[in-house]
Amino acid sequence: MAARRVARGPRGRLRVAVILVTFVLVASAVIMRRTMGAGNARELLELSRKRASLVAERARLVSAIGAATSLSQLEPVVAQRLGMRRPSDGQLIRLPREVRRDP
Repeated sequence: MAARRVARGPRGRLRVAVILVTFVLVASAVIMRRTMGAGNARELLELSRKRASLVAERARLVSAIGAATSLSQLEPVVAQRLGMRRPSDGQLIRLPREVRRDP
């Protein structure tokens, strides 16, 4: 006599349902991580642009400070406001620079 296959009932359907629910949960987690990653990438790009503009502004300010503190710019201002004049060579005293030695 041939053996009959006996239906096991809902066990096969339950297994498929668990697999589908697991797949949906994993897919949702992957989509959530990609969404967060895209947001972080946009934020990094924005911060990178801001940093580049700040570096350019800093370079511009350093250049402006250098130009403003040059002797050709300061001499007329000092002569006009403070009544100072350029000293002659005999009035200058040259001091040797201290040599720094790192320990």
